[in-house]
Amino acid sequence: MIPIAAAEFSFSGFYLEVKTALTEMANDFAQFLPKLLLALILLVIGYAIAKVLSKLVRIVFEKLGVNSLLEKSGFTGQLQRAGIKASPGTFIASLVFWVTMLFVIKIAAQSASIQDISDIIIAIISFMPNAITAGLIMLFGFIAADIIKNAVFNALDQMGLEYARTLSKVIFGFIFVLILTVALSKINIQTELLNATVQILLGSLALALALALGLGLKRLAGSIVSGVYSRDIYKVGTVVEFEGEDMTISGIGPVTTKLKRKDGGFVIVPNERLISEPVRGRSAE
Repeated sequence: MIPIAAAEFSFSGFYLEVKTALTEMANDFAQFLPKLLLALILLVIGYAIAKVLSKLVRIVFEKLGVNSLLEKSGFTGQLQRAGIKASPGTFIASLVFWVTMLFVIKIAAQSASIQDISDIIIAIISFMPNAITAGLIMLFGFIAADIIKNAVFNALDQMGLEYARTLSKVIFGFIFVLILTVALSKINIQTELLNATVQILLGSLALALALALGLGLKRLAGSIVSGVYSRDIYKVGTVVEFEGEDMTISGIGPVTTKLKRKDGGFVIVPNERLISEPVRGRSAE
């Protein structure tokens, strides 16, 4: 049998331990409560400040006409093609709001002695400059690649190349991959494999173009250039005398021109012949 005194002693010891633990918890909570209230107050004040700053940025953009100016310049359209649907003013205002809130959360966490949250926010803030730099590189790189793509498409389309859009998209893809490589390197992501892949693709493309030009594309390039000159000299519907016969130009392609005969038949003529041989235009229908 267990002595009654020993049982009472064990129970009283357990009671004292529980009481001590609860007292410590109450004291810790009493000490933490003012810090928690201060952190909540700081969050509310910081949220209000972030909202005010965000609204001020929006007002400045609207009053100065920055949104309208960027829209007229085509920059807003480029942003939308890059996936940013909001106006520049709204986008910058949102960025200001969230950056401000990060600092507010950091200060609130430090005031409440919540070190884990504070460390996470500090790490995010430290990462932000690189992330913003990478984002700007991606944004303006996308815009530059899109401008180059459109310029290439317009130039090739004026030459009458049927694959103008496809080629312009391929060029856009290569430029965008290069931009992506630079952006990823800014946030310390290893890009050695991507760089090697891009170098292999560019080298293969250059070799293919060199072989193609050496094996016969030189003549094709001459025909394409002749097609450009032909479109400047002749118009669809113009009646020309070719090989002693009156024919009507019904279409000028990148390599050949289609001539319609009086009997309804067609003659396909290389563009080089229209430039190098005497062709007399008589009238336009």
